[in-house]
Amino acid sequence: MRKRIVKNKSSFILSVQLVLLVLLVLFSFFSCGRDRVKPDILLITIDTLRWDRLGCYGYSLDTSPFIDQLAKEGLMFKHAVTPLPLTDPSHASILTSLHPLTHQVMGHSVRLNSRVETMAEVLKENGYYTIGAVAVRYLSGEYNFSQGFDSFSDNWDPKFRDWEGKPYIKGEFQRVAKSVNNSLKGQLETYLEKHKNKPLFIWVHYYDPHYPYIDREDIVLNVKRKQWIQYDKEVRYTDNHIGELYRFLEKKGLTRKLLTCITGDHGEQLGEHGYGAQHWDFYSEITFVPLIFHGFKIPKNKISEEFVTTMDIGVTLLELANLKFKKPTNGIPLLKADGKLTAIPDREQLIIGDLHRVRSLQLISFPFSYILNYDFFYKYWYLSGKILVPGQRFKHIPGKWVEIKLFDKGNRELRVTFPYAGTLGKGMNYAALRFDIEKNSGVSVGCRLNGSKWTAPFKIDNKTRTATAFFPVTAVDLLTVYIALKEGAKVANLRYTLLPEKEFSNYATSCKKIENKKIFGELRTLRKFKSSDELYNLVPDIRMTKNLLKRKKYPRKLILEGKRKIYNFFDYYLENMKKIIGQVKSQRDLTEKEKEMFKSLGYL
Repeated sequence: MRKRIVKNKSSFILSVQLVLLVLLVLFSFFSCGRDRVKPDILLITIDTLRWDRLGCYGYSLDTSPFIDQLAKEGLMFKHAVTPLPLTDPSHASILTSLHPLTHQVMGHSVRLNSRVETMAEVLKENGYYTIGAVAVRYLSGEYNFSQGFDSFSDNWDPKFRDWEGKPYIKGEFQRVAKSVNNSLKGQLETYLEKHKNKPLFIWVHYYDPHYPYIDREDIVLNVKRKQWIQYDKEVRYTDNHIGELYRFLEKKGLTRKLLTCITGDHGEQLGEHGYGAQHWDFYSEITFVPLIFHGFKIPKNKISEEFVTTMDIGVTLLELANLKFKKPTNGIPLLKADGKLTAIPDREQLIIGDLHRVRSLQLISFPFSYILNYDFFYKYWYLSGKILVPGQRFKHIPGKWVEIKLFDKGNRELRVTFPYAGTLGKGMNYAALRFDIEKNSGVSVGCRLNGSKWTAPFKIDNKTRTATAFFPVTAVDLLTVYIALKEGAKVANLRYTLLPEKEFSNYATSCKKIENKKIFGELRTLRKFKSSDELYNLVPDIRMTKNLLKRKKYPRKLILEGKRKIYNFFDYYLENMKKIIGQVKSQRDLTEKEKEMFKSLGYL
């Protein structure tokens, strides 16, 4: 009897162990299966959206009730910056997790290089159906922002009307949120009809907070002041349509495993630092943007004080989908694949302003913001007929920097393009272009910066035999200097050298000073009127309005270190560019025919 009880007990224990083992296997299977679930991803980018104009970031007006709710239910990053506060470069960085110096979209209407890998490409290659809908032509397929999308909406009807029957569009290049949502709904219906077995990626871009601001008369905000209230109404208008899109997704059953990310490409100056209704500079009202994650695997009711960048968005969304870019990136995942926050290292960021309107550079080394001021350099060009710089300092110009243009009636123009100063010599602030004038029937000199207008040419008088033109050149510049020659004019011995500012100041008094009204006039900063750098402590005032440190209050070592780091960043990002998209040359190498032409003209 006792043996039977022992035997039964052993059998019972064995059975329990077997059941537990089966349950463990099943649990492991379903757990792994759940980890392998691919989330649907919704990326919302809002043009010109200031972080401090949202309720979740502390704004007093009710501008963003829907976004605030998502932030409350999800994860919000308080300190997120964009590497270049301009629509095209910023969005390129969001989609590729690369710095603008690496992906080389440095301004508006610049085509995204097809060698650069986008987040949409990675998702599409891994079974996702990818949808994009944008509200501005800068981000259209024309400029290759459609790369990696199965369905991409970048066309709109200019006859689209609002509730009063008025045109519902700000100029020919932008459509409003209602129009964006309408096209997106059509794309989603097609997805549900033909591709619903695939996980979904949606990128939707809204432009409405951008200037000019429409006074949304149906939106009432409880406020006594009227300044910039139209901007706040535009933010609320956009928030309303994000909520409307989300409810549509909910109705279609597309929110059960939806991962949402909301961010901006840049902010807006609303009277701060001397300007309003624009975003050319890189003070915090422009460079800081909201960053919110919500939904699938995202921790709830969480606020992160970490300093992050919009370059982190692409790698983070891919990480949460258990995917990665194949090529190197400049961003880091902010969340692990299981949704837990990563240990984000202290990082410094190089921020570039709009190159047409800001020539300076910013290094954020939290809590400090250091601005290396180049703006003031561009007020004057200089020309001298005297030999100021020793001849042995000058070098022959590489053929690939030089281009010749032939015009009617024998007029010619030489163009010399100096690449980024980082490739020429760190800290060099002036390029000196020297040449001999063998015959002067009309010789003039001018220049142009990346994408800017040509300066008005300044003529060289008939008595001058050797001329040296001095032009400011900085780390951000692709500077093209031209020498225009009327028929019969001839120059020879084209050479160049580089000078630091301190050395050039010794020569400046002996030069003819020529005011550069065009390029200097395009600059949109108060900084262009002063020569000093700027250092801010962001802790007492992240808005950078009252916390400019006086030069005597901080050690010179901090500034020298800041400059060194800025130049190192340039080298690093440009090296990345060479690896990913190849060497970008400012001019083509000369052909044999061109070399013969230069020789006959006395240039070689």
